[in-house]
This record gives sequence, C-alpha cells and structure tokens, in this order.
Amino acid sequence: FIRRIRHKRLFFNDLKCNKNLREFFEQVKKCDGEVLYETPEGDRIALKSTLSQYIFRTIASNPELLKNGTISFKLEEDKNILHKFLCE
Repeated sequence: FIRRIRHKRLFFNDLKCNKNLREFFEQVKKCDGEVLYETPEGDRIALKSTLSQYIFRTIASNPELLKNGTISFKLEEDKNILHKFLCE
C-alpha cells in the first residue's frame, strides 16, 4: 500500500540542468520508501530504478510532460528529503 502525498508538479527550474537532476536522484536514493513519478495517464515510474531514471530524464526535458505528472511517496519522511524539488 502506497500512501500518496500528491504534488501538482516538480519545480522544473530545479531540475532543468543535469547537475540538479543528478542531485534530485541522489536525494531519491536516500528515501527509505518508494518514490514514484506518475504520469497523467496513470503510468508509474519508480525513481530509485536506474532504468526509470533514464526515462524520467526524457520526461524532465519536456516541461509540459513534467508539470502534468505527480510524485507519490510511501513514507511521509521522504517528502522532507525531496522538499526543495517539489511544490504544493
């Protein structure tokens, strides 16, 4: 069971350059629970997976796709780890 804490979008400016995206993934790995990116179509991408991170990089390069998705957390504490990349 994944308790969803939904956010309207990721701050695209924080993920715009590869350095910040790399920092985002480093923080995702620090999360104890599962962290998912969900597309508007309902697809879920597990952001701890290296393969999924490649897919997410493609999504992040398209601002329209990125802002239409949401991030879900299994654990409330994980929201605190990624807070600087997220907006309510």
